[in-house]
Amino acid sequence: MRKQIVPILTAASLAALSTPASADAVTDRIAELERQIAELKAQVTSNKESIATQSVEIEEARPMAKGTKFTYGGYIQLDGITSDYSDGKPGNKLIDDFLVASLIPVEPASGPSDSYQSTNLSAKSSRFFFTTATNTDVGKISSRIELDFMLSSQGDERISNSWSSRLRHAFLQWDYDEGSSIMAGQSWSTFFNVGALPDNLDFVGPVGTIFVRQPQVRWTMGGLQLAVENAATRLNGVDWDNDHEGIPDLIARYNGNLGDLSWSVAGMGRELSYENRSDPAIEGDSDSQYGYALSFAGKWMLGMDDFRFMFNYGDALGRYMGLNIFNDGYVDAGGDIDTIDQWGGFLAYRHFWTPHWNSTFSISMAEADNPGVGDYAGADSLAKEYRSMHASLNYLPMPKLQFGGELVYASKELEDGRDGDMSRFQFAAKYAF
Repeated sequence: MRKQIVPILTAASLAALSTPASADAVTDRIAELERQIAELKAQVTSNKESIATQSVEIEEARPMAKGTKFTYGGYIQLDGITSDYSDGKPGNKLIDDFLVASLIPVEPASGPSDSYQSTNLSAKSSRFFFTTATNTDVGKISSRIELDFMLSSQGDERISNSWSSRLRHAFLQWDYDEGSSIMAGQSWSTFFNVGALPDNLDFVGPVGTIFVRQPQVRWTMGGLQLAVENAATRLNGVDWDNDHEGIPDLIARYNGNLGDLSWSVAGMGRELSYENRSDPAIEGDSDSQYGYALSFAGKWMLGMDDFRFMFNYGDALGRYMGLNIFNDGYVDAGGDIDTIDQWGGFLAYRHFWTPHWNSTFSISMAEADNPGVGDYAGADSLAKEYRSMHASLNYLPMPKLQFGGELVYASKELEDGRDGDMSRFQFAAKYAF
């Protein structure tokens, strides 16, 4: 268009200079020239709008970008843990790595015992994950696999500390519509609101928290989640069989928001069953029983600070709470399964002293309504209640680099009154990538 305008202006200028004309004639030529320029500008604008419309139509007709996106991440963490057990050396060293309340030694039936101290340095809590995400014509398909090095039976502390990796998560997810998805694989139980777990340095945290990862199929529809999850039964009084032959654990959960408060309520139905294998003379004896559990949890943002909570109740909480601090039930003298009413929970507050310094304080407890000696011969030796407290101070010079210290106190009491406690200081250096 500019090439058309320039000749017109040039011709008009020459005509004005070469031909004698009155002032009116010059004015008429200028007016005609302005009219032609206005028409050319309108044509240019129309062409631009047409090109823009065509671009939008092409963009809308273009299919969603295909291909797979790969990501990885994790963190490196060193833990230094010093523990003091009031009633002797634990029978399982697992408790030296993180709080497993059921392993706290209690006073022996023969009388008081000496306390026991241990110090442990470890990088086993370090972890690595790998994810994929693929856009398809039917929605996004993603996957995740995650490993760490806890609970390893390999390696030792003499020379190499060569701990083997273990599977934490391995699942695929199909987001077939906005807010709707199907997940299949191993991940956190749908019964567990992970977002409510306190920001403790301890690997697990409060004794009253839900804490389970397992294979499952989960259907999410907005705030509602429905899941079918792997079943396993642990009972007092018989050997237990992980090859559970009953129905899977059935879980429903709803996630909601109210201002700065995010919350969830979950319900679970379970079938408990066993086949007695402890006595060959009665091998084949079996029974099944149904139980339930409920959980209410959430996180309330208070500016930079936050308040987290969880409360759990049911007669089949069992292995879902506090790393199996109570069993799912017991087998009475007649060989029948009886469930046990249990409850547990925690309150936790995280406070930012400055943008680089924060602390988390949490208190927790859990209790069980165990059977009497007349119903179960080993009732006196069953755990009755647990308590725990955590207090930490963390320094983050940058968001992914953290140095922290945490004080932990936990106690365990049996039905016969014997008890024991553990006090601990944990230091951690962590870098996430």
